Amino acid sequence: MESINLNELRELLKYIAFAGTKKEASTHLRKLKSKESKLKGVLNGYTVGKLSEAINFADQAAGNVKNKEELISHMESSWSVFESDINNGTSGRNI
Repeated sequence: MESINLNELRELLKYIAFAGTKKEASTHLRKLKSKESKLKGVLNGYTVGKLSEAINFADQAAGNVKNKEELISHMESSWSVFESDINNGTSGRNI
């Protein structure tokens, strides 16, 4: 298994959340969900759950939505916990 590239995951999240349309976000969303599924066997459930939350909030924020700022704020919070777990070694990471 390759190492976790936090920068790539973060960029995909941002691209999805700030996409002008759901269709525009869809390719990046599929790519990110694929990366997420590969991490499910490597990270503990809590940590990968935070990544899943961030992905879901980014997906909800994609396109023209009324509460985009709120959704992005929730995405950022979930991402922060995920990133902290990875960086602090509390993710159960086996790689």
